[in-house]
Amino acid sequence: MNIFILEDDHHQQQHLKTIVKKISQEISVNEFKINLFDSTDQLRLGLPIASKENIFILDLEINGIKTAGLEISKLIRQHDELASIIFITVHDEFVYTTYKYRVSALDFIAKDQGNIYEEMKKDLTHIQKEIQTASTEELFTYKSYYQEVHIPFRNICYFEANHTNTHSAIMYTTDNQEIQLNYNLRTLAKNERCFFRSHRSYLLNPQQVKGVDFLHHQAIFYNGLRCPVSRRHEKELFKLIRP
Repeated sequence: MNIFILEDDHHQQQHLKTIVKKISQEISVNEFKINLFDSTDQLRLGLPIASKENIFILDLEINGIKTAGLEISKLIRQHDELASIIFITVHDEFVYTTYKYRVSALDFIAKDQGNIYEEMKKDLTHIQKEIQTASTEELFTYKSYYQEVHIPFRNICYFEANHTNTHSAIMYTTDNQEIQLNYNLRTLAKNERCFFRSHRSYLLNPQQVKGVDFLHHQAIFYNGLRCPVSRRHEKELFKLIRP
């Protein structure tokens, strides 16, 4: 695990470091590295290569700026679609509901309620299991800027042709991200045989399809997303997803 802690209060920063080290020993994390930052500028310069093992623990308010943690988390998510983001701050239900889903944050831990250790242990245990699962499952690989990114096939809902650029496609994931790829549907369909061509403009993952809406000619995914299915492919898709 590569853990990045952003906290401008030195005492709180060291407290979080101690908690993370203790939990890492308890859940038997073989390799982990803790990186400490007290400003968003420092963290911005220290962003790592995208990885499932990257964990960002961010205080929302840094150096008096109440939204600093949110702003840097947006940059993190643009740079790294696989990382886990955990917010640490004082309890505020409105802030929780507003921020958590903007950047697909894993958790929002209130540091004024005395449960940081318990909540952090749940989160790191969950992440460790996800990493272990990812190491044994098939991955979809694509290039993002100058690096390769790996994402489990099970985390992909579908691909849509990019009508503004015929050489690219848009990938929709189970956590509602939209990622532009430098591949068109024809290339994806040729190289990735596990996906189903439901429509001339769509390529979907049958494993994530919950059902077929024959009335509206759509595939319904477990996370609530929908995408078109041509009439001549509906029955074939339905057979694929039946238990």
